Amino acid sequence: MKFPDHDFLVEELVCNDSFQQYCLGISLENHVLWEEWINSMPKRAFDIAQAKKMVNILTIKQGSRLEQVKALKSGFKQQEALAQLLHTVSDESIPGKQVDFNEKSGLKSSSGFYKYISFAAAAVIILVSLYFIQQSYSVSENIKVEHPFAASVFSSGQVPRKTVTLIDGTVITLHQNSEIKLAKNFNPAQRELWLTGEAFFEVKHDAKHPFIVHTPFNDIKVLGTSFNVKAYPHSGLVETSLIHGSVQVESKKYPGYRVLLKPDEKLSFYSAPASKDESLKNIFIVSSLNRNTETHQSEEIQWIHHPMLIDNEPLAAIAEKLQNWYGIEIYIADPEVKTYRYSGTFENESIIKTLEALQTAYPFEFKAEQNRIILSK
Repeated sequence: MKFPDHDFLVEELVCNDSFQQYCLGISLENHVLWEEWINSMPKRAFDIAQAKKMVNILTIKQGSRLEQVKALKSGFKQQEALAQLLHTVSDESIPGKQVDFNEKSGLKSSSGFYKYISFAAAAVIILVSLYFIQQSYSVSENIKVEHPFAASVFSSGQVPRKTVTLIDGTVITLHQNSEIKLAKNFNPAQRELWLTGEAFFEVKHDAKHPFIVHTPFNDIKVLGTSFNVKAYPHSGLVETSLIHGSVQVESKKYPGYRVLLKPDEKLSFYSAPASKDESLKNIFIVSSLNRNTETHQSEEIQWIHHPMLIDNEPLAAIAEKLQNWYGIEIYIADPEVKTYRYSGTFENESIIKTLEALQTAYPFEFKAEQNRIILSK
């Protein structure tokens, strides 16, 4: 989508869906597009600023934005109709009748007079439209009005892998049922986001502007590197796996505790220690990445390029993988069933087909109940 040499009017900008998304910070693609267009139109800076203000008025928690835009469009149509009417009246003036005014008025002809009235009427219609928009969706004085520009959110949903490219050049691959939320002022000079779930980051190197990833338990600071973060909310384990470069992981629970990782290292943080006397050494565990003996690739990032791999793992661990992969809770009712071990490779299979395949190797029962699956003998 491009706008070659298109000189938008203010009302066209306000009513343009893409421009609204740019103002709201919803789409990075639209951000890049409109920033490029705005930079190419330095003479329109004032008009663009006015258009942004009008979009802000429509988005400060005052009700349905679509209805407000509809009302505003109606006002603009009335403006155009009135301007056309006045222009027609001016053209159809009685022949030989020239309307003159004294010098104090500054208006010398009927055409100038109608032009003046046209602009005045247009301004009144716009102001009245905005007034009724605000009155129709009035905000209670007791309600705190939030900043109108929302942060951008990217979710993978049920898609096994989703790739997102940020405006600073960083590439992020989201695992299934994962989400990143960019800071409201995210830009190449201020790079900060929040992660829920699992993602692989290929951060654009910039020594002057660190890239910061927040999870519920850790803050990860990087300059330019490739690493994987697993931080699902239902799990008490947060893992940061470094492929190359360097990252610094800082605990939120234990302020001041930092770990600097080297390539091929993994930091495992247990948010729920086994006892009150548990030492930090046991809560924060640094270990080497697990390498597949055949492919020599890191198993921590195998989900990016390969199907789900199960290698002689207990059903308890497999259930956690399935929860992350399919986004549905799995409960194992029988302790013995948790110890059953399986091996296998799964790609593009439904969770039911996956469980049925596991059943053929070591039988167990399962049933779907509300929003979870229960496994038993």
